[in-house]
Amino acid sequence: MDLVDLVNIIQFVIALIFIAFAGLVVRQMWKSDLGGLIAEPDQSGKASMSRFQLLLFTFVITGIFLSLSLETGTFVEIPNGVLGLLGISGASFVISKGISKNSTKKPQKSDKLSAKDDKG
Repeated sequence: MDLVDLVNIIQFVIALIFIAFAGLVVRQMWKSDLGGLIAEPDQSGKASMSRFQLLLFTFVITGIFLSLSLETGTFVEIPNGVLGLLGISGASFVISKGISKNSTKKPQKSDKLSAKDDKG
């Protein structure tokens, strides 16, 4: 067994793992009506667009580059623009989590005191 055969076997195993993971995600989405996969746990099961976007972009980009790698027989270089888009998608998810945490945060005692001082 030479190096090329070993690389092909490794690529095939990686493709199988990716396909199995994608299948599990699709099964979970189908079975439980998106519950827990793209839903925010603290918002009574409402779907999060930023979480869905991150999931979708990740699967699409991974699938494309995996298929290109299997087609050419070597790993394809990922352009910086694609990595930038994934970064923007991830950042929008993190920012939305921060905004939702701030909006559900209860006012602290010092906030209530300063509001009383402004009124009175």
